[in-house]
Amino acid sequence: MAYAPIMLRRTLYTALTLAALAVATPAVAYAGPPVGQHQSVTYTYYSTAAKTTAVGWYSYGYCGEPFDYGTHTAYFTIVVVNC
Repeated sequence: MAYAPIMLRRTLYTALTLAALAVATPAVAYAGPPVGQHQSVTYTYYSTAAKTTAVGWYSYGYCGEPFDYGTHTAYFTIVVVNC
């Protein structure tokens, strides 16, 4: 039974890794600046790191209606607008 502690450690390591990924992934995807009064935040998503072709947009805040269309990618810019 010498191999039981190794299996236990491997199982624990795998469980902790998966838990860390599950917690970290959504926070990265949706973490954004808070909006103040008379402000809106707009994300523009791009197809590559070169940021030449926009493929999606997401906006929230007080300047106009919020919108979310297109594709969300890992390549984006954030613009805060005062209105």
